[in-house]
Amino acid sequence: MKFADVEEGKVYPERTFTFREEEIKAYLEAVEDDTTLYVGQKLVPPAFAAVFARWEALADEPLPEGTVHAKQGFRYLKPLHWGDTVTLRGFVKSKMEKKGLKFIERQVEVYDAADDLAVVSEIKIILPE
Repeated sequence: MKFADVEEGKVYPERTFTFREEEIKAYLEAVEDDTTLYVGQKLVPPAFAAVFARWEALADEPLPEGTVHAKQGFRYLKPLHWGDTVTLRGFVKSKMEKKGLKFIERQVEVYDAADDLAVVSEIKIILPE
């Protein structure tokens, strides 16, 4: 991926993701999170969004060596549960050059089965060229 080739507003094909019990349990074990709420109510932990709402889940665009992950944030609008299947929709939100640095901001929106927006992920990267 080169900065010059990135199109602001480009929309990527939708993808789906299903929250599988074994994956959620493995994640909770890996991060040593024993919050009973997640298991008792079968809630997807908010930090798990870093697994399913990341840009790489949508785009098959390898990042060049030297890319810097500058900023990432998540907004949670609805709880998600084990077994839910969500739809991921993403687009290039902006691209800009500032002080010689080339910034790309991308957004992934996560919709539940009712097509309600549940999570928004925004990531900003700095490309080396």
